[in-house]
Amino acid sequence: MEAVFAKIAEETSKFELGDEEKWRKLYDPFYPKPPSNVTVIRDQRYGPAERNMLDVFVPNGDDLAKPVVMYVHGGGFFSGDKMWTEKVYSNIGWFFAQHGIITVVVNHRLVPHVQYPGGADDMQLAREWIYNHISSATYGYGSVDKVVLFGHSSGGAHVAMNLYSASDIVGAPSRPLFPPVAGVIYLSVPFWYDRRKPMRQKTIRSYYGSDSEDVWGVIPSIATKFANDKIPVYLGSVEWEVSETIDAHLKFFDAYRAKSKPLGTLPLFHVLKRHNHISNVLSIGTEDTSQSDPLLAFIQTCVNNQGFS
Repeated sequence: MEAVFAKIAEETSKFELGDEEKWRKLYDPFYPKPPSNVTVIRDQRYGPAERNMLDVFVPNGDDLAKPVVMYVHGGGFFSGDKMWTEKVYSNIGWFFAQHGIITVVVNHRLVPHVQYPGGADDMQLAREWIYNHISSATYGYGSVDKVVLFGHSSGGAHVAMNLYSASDIVGAPSRPLFPPVAGVIYLSVPFWYDRRKPMRQKTIRSYYGSDSEDVWGVIPSIATKFANDKIPVYLGSVEWEVSETIDAHLKFFDAYRAKSKPLGTLPLFHVLKRHNHISNVLSIGTEDTSQSDPLLAFIQTCVNNQGFS
């Protein structure tokens, strides 16, 4: 693992298109074999689109109402998959399920086959699937009142746009928050975009219909609709974060603080040392627990220390 950290320190915040595969290969040797005490139910359909599929990682054992984590992968809005490989992102499902947490790993539609707010709509459908199915014996007796949403990179942006009502951006009335949410984890999420990056410019033009900040730039401010203690927020970054993403986090943090109720309330803001934009999620389930431990502690707080250890 020290060799991985040395490589991260050497590269610092450099993260170019295609680098994600390099980091995945470095982490591959550190994943243990799939645990025998977790049942995996693959490819459950949650909506009509081809990519509206999810996997459920179910802890074996009792029929107590269990916490649930819904994980949404990143990929710059145009790439990524819930089964990047046999190990990734199953590493996340296996890890949390071994701690008594039912874990739902979700695919979503990708650019150019989706336009705004299609990603947010996918999140809503996935959340409704969890609400309607997760409490059954098949899926491990999950509690619909203990669902924590976990989005990495662009996956977290889709979660934010769903939670804080994508319709707010175009001035339509907000929909009520349903199904219930116990907490939200945002890791390395682009709440704001750097249009100077050619691939980002192309992507946001395809997704939003324009790369003008007048169209998408209100996301940091509307992403504070629930800036209070009703929905706990974990805002996670890394020591070697890409500049666009850390700039976005600071914009979100300031907007949250300005609109919080009571005024001045802050989200939990954690900067993970020795990691980069993708190594934080790749590390989950390995011997490096620097990211997984604080996430477990946060989830435990969200569900009032009930249902798992």
